[in-house]
Amino acid sequence: MTVLLQADKLSMRFGAHVLFSRLSFAFGAGAVALVGANGAGKSTLLSLLCGSVAPQEGRIAINGHDLQRAGNAARAALAWAPDESVAYDFMTGDEFLRMAQALRGCAGPQPALLEGLGIDVFLGARFGDMSLGTRKKFMLASALMGAARVVLMDEPTNGIDARARAFLIESILTERQTRLVLFSTHDRELTAASGARLLDLSASAQADDKTMAASAAIDA
Repeated sequence: MTVLLQADKLSMRFGAHVLFSRLSFAFGAGAVALVGANGAGKSTLLSLLCGSVAPQEGRIAINGHDLQRAGNAARAALAWAPDESVAYDFMTGDEFLRMAQALRGCAGPQPALLEGLGIDVFLGARFGDMSLGTRKKFMLASALMGAARVVLMDEPTNGIDARARAFLIESILTERQTRLVLFSTHDRELTAASGARLLDLSASAQADDKTMAASAAIDA
């Protein structure tokens, strides 16, 4: 059993509003759905886990590497698909994927990944001319390519078509033995179809001391 993502006593608050306090969990390979009501802290937690924001308290480890103390090693095992596009409008799909490949130091996308998401025909298109759904699929491709042990996704089915959605579920099911895919979602069908465990931040918000009642289990 290998722990791929571990959070230990994370705390975040904004003024008097406590999102979560002493939140701890640990996951091995598989699928995890991050759920909770709007305002429960899902986006904030993802920002912490991908390293774009530092926790006010606590620590995060990716594949055994502390995200703050050994950031380069931790990020080498991490891939991130945000909900909104982070590409410049003038970039083509191919240019964006090549940039992501260079930044992560990973292998580029396999043809089956591009075809499965339906973006193989958009490699030469500029992001400024793409639909929101096509942009989102390029974000997903940039996270799924390579061999990152931990893949984080923010609302991965937002705006994508049924074919791409089915391919995403198939990809999660196929790779759940070797990597951890953690995604925030309101899509109950995605959670059920991917066999994802739940990390419910509503439980944290409902606790009297704003503390997660129990740490999430580590699955083999």
